[in-house]
Amino acid sequence: MKNVRLVVVSFSVAAIVTGCGHNIFESSTEQEVTTVFSSVTEIAEETTSSVFTTKSTTVTETTTVNYSDTYEGLSGYWYIDGDPSAALLHISSDGKFTAYYANGLVENEGIVRKVLDPAINNYIYCMYLDSGKLYSKFADDGEKEKTDIYMGNNGIPHYVKLYGEGGLGDDGRGPEEAYTGTWNCERAHIDITYYGEGIFHATVKWGASASTHAQWEYPLIFENDKLICNGNGTRSFVEYEDAESEPKVTEEYSDGSAEFTLEGNHLFWNNLTEHNADDMLFSKEEY
Repeated sequence: MKNVRLVVVSFSVAAIVTGCGHNIFESSTEQEVTTVFSSVTEIAEETTSSVFTTKSTTVTETTTVNYSDTYEGLSGYWYIDGDPSAALLHISSDGKFTAYYANGLVENEGIVRKVLDPAINNYIYCMYLDSGKLYSKFADDGEKEKTDIYMGNNGIPHYVKLYGEGGLGDDGRGPEEAYTGTWNCERAHIDITYYGEGIFHATVKWGASASTHAQWEYPLIFENDKLICNGNGTRSFVEYEDAESEPKVTEEYSDGSAEFTLEGNHLFWNNLTEHNADDMLFSKEEY
């Protein structure tokens, strides 16, 4: 979680890291997804607060969520029209969801809850943001293991599940093949190399200007289905005075920790020291 694309500005490394994600996110236009089943909108919105209290909450006298496996069939990584380069939706087995833009940045987060629509005497899935606002809905087609989600009156957007909860790691490839390579998200780039014997190394570069970038170095081991650096990662500020001279490197710490996991066909960089990439997913550079 390369070639570094840099823009000319002058600020501190702290501003670099926090500014990158937030500026990109604020400039993105959130798409309001058209919701369906208008007959239950009032019920769903009025009962949002009680739905957030527990997974088994009586929403009305006739609306109850009490199925232990309600969200197992939904869990996994869903892509618009089944395109792995498009926007995606991750739903976990406990009903939490995260919607990502196609560029890998988080659009929205919240929970999915199963709600009875008395008008059709059938259950539907309601998606609520962390704020409690109703985000979208889709039908319960009775399938235990869903492969398609149709939202909106015209079934748009249409999401297709491409990966289960284990993401790319479930396709039978070893970690040395699945993780290694170059991964990108906006101005941040990750290079992961495999050295053999279960040892990996990650270099993260986050551009600040035409001559400066922040850089993280992580020695990694593969454990519990993730790449882990436990307390010996470094972060530095790298500055080039000119094209001919060696860069000036200022180390800022050497006790950083991080984890890298596969999320669908993307890479998530969990910077446990700074948490500066929590709303980003990295796409693998294909050659």
